[in-house]
Amino acid sequence: MKTTVKLTGALEDYLEAIYIIEKSKDEVRITDIALFMEISKPSVNKAVENLRRNGLLEHEKYGCIKLTSAGRKVASEVYFRHEMLTNFLVNTLGIDRNIAEQDACKMEHIVSHETLYKLIDYMKSNSSV
Repeated sequence: MKTTVKLTGALEDYLEAIYIIEKSKDEVRITDIALFMEISKPSVNKAVENLRRNGLLEHEKYGCIKLTSAGRKVASEVYFRHEMLTNFLVNTLGIDRNIAEQDACKMEHIVSHETLYKLIDYMKSNSSV
């Protein structure tokens, strides 16, 4: 299912969180996301339902959450942007990792593809990747 919905940065963060949790656990539940993101379960429930309605994940009430192929694509793109921006901030600019993580989380939602790939090219030419 192809989604045409424009995701907010917050919804992208939920997808990214699910993607990261999936890497270390066999299954993802509402509680896992709430703990990971340090937010309330009702907030997670609302976002999960929104993402489910838009075809980005599968979730039955009280069950496991699984990214659909469309959801996995978006989540992996957000995660990639986050990792590249963090890498640039830490390794190229010398920003403290904790600050870089916070800044990358904000920047990942607004940086254009052109800017991101120029940063990656810059890091490659300077051996920061």
